[in-house]
Amino acid sequence: MSLISGVVDYMEINSQTPHQQLLRLLLSALVVVTSGFGIVTATSGAMFTDTAEASMDISTGWVDIDTASSELLALSNLKPGDTLYRSFNVANLGSLALSYELTPDAPKGQDVALFDALQISTWRVNLAENCTASQHQNGTHLATSTLTNLSIANSNMSPGTAETLCFIVSLPSSTAQHNSGKNTRVTLNIASQQV
Repeated sequence: MSLISGVVDYMEINSQTPHQQLLRLLLSALVVVTSGFGIVTATSGAMFTDTAEASMDISTGWVDIDTASSELLALSNLKPGDTLYRSFNVANLGSLALSYELTPDAPKGQDVALFDALQISTWRVNLAENCTASQHQNGTHLATSTLTNLSIANSNMSPGTAETLCFIVSLPSSTAQHNSGKNTRVTLNIASQQV
């Protein structure tokens, strides 16, 4: 007997004896209770289960650009017409590929005129020993300008690599007399970012 048939037959219960009615009521209650046990058993977990874990290591990369020396260009006792060759090493010590830009900081005061007078040609060479009058042209020409307008941009480097720049610095023959006996200090800024 189902619960639905018990409900449907409700009208017939009135024509039965009290004993039959009680028996029928007990059977209906037993059906409801048994159905409830079936639902509880299904949801309480007569099932096998298992769990597993996995871990994930996460770290960030870094950008680290370095130069072989903070003292780059020692240019002393220059006279008009002089040309000097100076090498400069740039290294990527980080874990990420980077792009760097090199620009100078202009000095202040009376040193500005000498700074503006200097001419600079920049080459990328294989070795520092190639930064000479006879060897630098085997490299890659990057820029020629006044020191004021020096700008080396978008130089890409892979992690763990280095490159050598060759600076050819000259004081033109036409340099004005007011630059005689002057000193200037040039700071080169090297800004890098990941690529």
